Amino acid sequence: MRKLNPAWTWVVRILSFALVLFQLYTTGVGPFSDIIQRSIHLAFVLSLLFILKPASRKIGAKEAEKGNGKVPAYDIVLALVSCISCVYLVSIADRILYDPLQWLGTFDKVCAVVLVFLILEASRRSVGWTFPILGILFLAYAFFGEMFPGSWGHQNFSFNLVFQTFYHNTRGIWGTMLGLSATMLAMFGIFGAILSGTGGAETFIKMGQRFTGRYTGGSAKVACLASSLFGMISGSAIGNVVATGVFTIPAMKKAGYPNEWAATVEAVSSTGGQIMPPIMGAAAFIMAQLIGVSYLAIAKAAIVPAILYYISCFVAIHLISSKLKIKGSNEKPRIGILDYLVILLPLCIFIVYICMGYTVLMGAFWATLGALVMFILKYIIETKGDVKAVAKKTGAVCYNTVMNGTTSIVDMCGILAGSQITVSLINLTGFGVKLSDIIVSLGQGNPFLCLLFSMLVCIILGMGLPTTAAYVLAAAVLAPPLVSLGFPLLVVHLFIMYYACLSAITPPVCVAVFMASGLAKAKWFKVGCLSCMIALPVFIIPFTFCYNEALMLNGSFIDIVLAILTAIIGVVFIDVASTGYFKKDVSIASRLILAACGVLLVIPSNLLSLTGFIIGATILFLDYKFYKGGQLNAKVGISK
Repeated sequence: MRKLNPAWTWVVRILSFALVLFQLYTTGVGPFSDIIQRSIHLAFVLSLLFILKPASRKIGAKEAEKGNGKVPAYDIVLALVSCISCVYLVSIADRILYDPLQWLGTFDKVCAVVLVFLILEASRRSVGWTFPILGILFLAYAFFGEMFPGSWGHQNFSFNLVFQTFYHNTRGIWGTMLGLSATMLAMFGIFGAILSGTGGAETFIKMGQRFTGRYTGGSAKVACLASSLFGMISGSAIGNVVATGVFTIPAMKKAGYPNEWAATVEAVSSTGGQIMPPIMGAAAFIMAQLIGVSYLAIAKAAIVPAILYYISCFVAIHLISSKLKIKGSNEKPRIGILDYLVILLPLCIFIVYICMGYTVLMGAFWATLGALVMFILKYIIETKGDVKAVAKKTGAVCYNTVMNGTTSIVDMCGILAGSQITVSLINLTGFGVKLSDIIVSLGQGNPFLCLLFSMLVCIILGMGLPTTAAYVLAAAVLAPPLVSLGFPLLVVHLFIMYYACLSAITPPVCVAVFMASGLAKAKWFKVGCLSCMIALPVFIIPFTFCYNEALMLNGSFIDIVLAILTAIIGVVFIDVASTGYFKKDVSIASRLILAACGVLLVIPSNLLSLTGFIIGATILFLDYKFYKGGQLNAKVGISK
C-alpha cells in the first residue's frame, strides 16, 4: 500500500466511505440490477486499487524514498479510465439488455477492451502475474483456436463476440464472481472488519488462553484455538496469520518453541479457519452460488471434516509439546461478559438469520449492525454514560471498520474480477470440457486416480493464489469430470475447496507459510515441510468423505457415529506416526505401521477399520512397553 499525503488520504477516505455506504444501502434496501450493481462496485474498487497499490514493489519503494505521498499521474489516469468505463456501462445498461450483441458506438468498444486489460492489471497488483498470464493465453486461444491441434482446436472467435461477451452481459466481466464480490463478499468484508475492530482477535486469544493455556503446549494450543475462531470471520489464511500471529508467535517462542515450530502451528491453524463453520471463508459463499445449494447445507457438510482438521492439529501440537517438554501457563486473562457478547452475539444473529431461512447476505447485514450496537452498549456501560467518550470511541471503530473493510473488498474484488475473465474464456472456448476429458482419460475412468490427479491440480493452481482464486479456477476445470464419475456435486466442490485451502501450506509456493515464517524469523521451507507433516491426516480426509458421506452427516445415526469415531482414531494414529512420539519416542517401524493403520481406519469399511484399530493399538502398546532409546527391546526382535 502507498503511504499517501493528507490530500490523497482524504480522497481514499471519501471513496471508502462511499463504497461501504453503497454496499450497506444495497444490502439493506436491495441491490440494483446485476450489471448496474456490479459496475458501480467495480468502479469504486478499481479507482481505490490504482490509488492505493503501486505498480510494483520497486516502484513503491522509489515513491517511498521521495516521501511526497503523491499518486503518480499514470495511476490517476488508470483510476479515472476504469471508473469511466464502469460508469458508462450504467448509462447504457437498459439498451444493451435488449441487444447485447450490438456495439452502440466506438466508445463502448474502447471501454470494453480497456476495461479487460485494466482488470488484468488490477489483479496483477493484487496477487501477481497469474491472472494476467492466464487471461492473455486464453484470449490468444479464443482468437486463434484453429491453430491448435486435435481436440484442442476450435473455430476462431471474433473480436466482437469475445469483447461483447465481456462487456455487454453477465457471462463476462459482470459474471458470478464479480456478482459475489459486489454483494455477499463485500458485506462479509465489512462484517469481519467490525468484529476485528471491536476486539475480535484479542478476545479469541484470551478465550484460547483461558480454555487451553494451562495445559501442555498451552501457548501453541492457544494459537490453534484463536486462529480457528478468528479464521471463521476473516476467511483468509494470510489475514488470519497477520491478525493472530503477531500475538501468538511471540508467545510460542517465549514458551520455548523453536522459530520453525511457532510458524508451523500458526500457519496450519490459520489455514483451517477457512473451512470451519459457522462462517468459513469466502470460497464457501462462492460455492453456494455456483452449485445452487444453501450455505447452511455447506456448513453442515463441512463441520465434521473441519473438526477432524483441528483434532489433528491439537493432537500433533500436544505430542510435539510433550516431546519438547513445553508446559502451559497458569495465566488466566480476564474476559468480561460484555467482551463475550460483543463477539458472540453478532455470530448468533448471523446463525439465527440463516436458520430462519434468510439469505447469508441479510444475516451478515444484521449481524454487522448488531456488532456495532453491542459495542456501543458495552462502552456506555464501561464509561458510565460518558457521551463524549462513547461518541469518540464509536467514531474510531466506524472509521477503522470502513478502512479495513474497504481494504478487504478491494483485495477480494481484484482477485475475483481477474478470475472472472479467465473463467469466462474457459467457458467460451470449451477448454474446461476438454481438460475434463483428459483428466478422466488419465485416470482411465478410475474415480480414485481422478481424485488424485484433481488434488494435485488444486494444489498447483493454488500456488501463490489466495484460497478463493484457487477454488474458482479449480472448480471451473475439475468439477465437471468428477461429477461425471458419479460423485455428488456438493462433495466434489468441498473436495476442491479443501485442497485449495491446503495449498496455502504446501511447498514450494505456500502463502500462509511465507507470512508465518516472516513473523517468526524462520526458514520457510522447513516450516512448509513441518506444516504438511502436522496436516498429513487432513490431506486424506477429503478422499474419505468422497467415498463416505457419513462424514458429511448424511446417513443413519449409527453410520455417522462410526464414521466419526474411526476417523478420529485414524487421525490420532497418523499424527503419532508423523510426529514419532506417544508418551515417548516411537520407532520408525511402528510409525510406518501406524500410518497404514490410520489410513485403514478412515477407509469406509467396518472390517478394515476394525483391523486397523486392533493392529494400531497393539503396535502402540508394544512400542510403549518395549521400545527404549532408539531401538526395540530384544524380546520383540525388531530393530529400529
